[in-house]
Amino acid sequence: MNLGQNKFLVGLGGALLVGCLGLGWMVFQSYSAFDTANTQYDELKSKLQRLQTLPLYPKASNLTILEDQKKAAADSAVALHQQLLPMAFPLEPLTPEQFQDQLSATAKKLVDKAAANGVALSDKLYLGFAEYKTSTPKPEAAAALGRQLKCIALAVDTMIDRKVTSINKITRTPLPEEADASKTAAAAPTPKATKSALFTKYPFRIEFTADQKSFQAALNDLSGTPKQFFIIQPVTIKNSGDKAPKKADPAERAPVADPAATAAATPKAEKMKYILGAEKLTVDLEFNSVVFASNLPK
Repeated sequence: MNLGQNKFLVGLGGALLVGCLGLGWMVFQSYSAFDTANTQYDELKSKLQRLQTLPLYPKASNLTILEDQKKAAADSAVALHQQLLPMAFPLEPLTPEQFQDQLSATAKKLVDKAAANGVALSDKLYLGFAEYKTSTPKPEAAAALGRQLKCIALAVDTMIDRKVTSINKITRTPLPEEADASKTAAAAPTPKATKSALFTKYPFRIEFTADQKSFQAALNDLSGTPKQFFIIQPVTIKNSGDKAPKKADPAERAPVADPAATAAATPKAEKMKYILGAEKLTVDLEFNSVVFASNLPK
């Protein structure tokens, strides 16, 4: 058979030839693109590895930005420090006798104010300074004790203003100035104020009983007072109503009375009884009165 006379076979052969040429071109193009991409990947990988191993070499513009940021941060820290610095009672010189007089007067004033406001505050608590009721402190401790006295008095006075039910207990951590240097190292260490380069914390604790409203108001006042910066941490909060109210038994409910029979004799309305929100809280709070360093550390 003469292939030249068979047009179908000639056309099929031409189409196969064109298809093979096109496929070959596409394979060549794909290989070329892959080779180019692979070369670029190797170059970028090599550049990344080189950059990762190079020592830092800051540019002048980056150094300027860094210095500006450091200065802005330092200015913010100084501004915050100046704002916090007045939020602490100052350390005023006191003799042991002057401190004892201040303690006696402050304790009596708060006990009288508590009685006038219906707050139970025993004079035996003596604001946590019972050991100094009949004896004077060491001379080097008088000024620090005077400042701590003001912090405790502020907390107690605020609770009295908010009419808590009672102030049950006041305890304080002894100050470092009160430590007896003659004690041996084997003796139990006296708890000391927490110190850092920026501030010093002087802890004390107050246990009191109050309704929820008085507790929240006193806590808000003490957290936001500008007179003294306090860090306040609840130790325990116990609710007097620790059990849910019982549901009324349907069998005990009074039957529905006939309106006509009860119209002539209407019983006196009973006072509404609250089952939630009337509980008392017994709260033990730890106060850390904070004194900020006069200068920021370099």
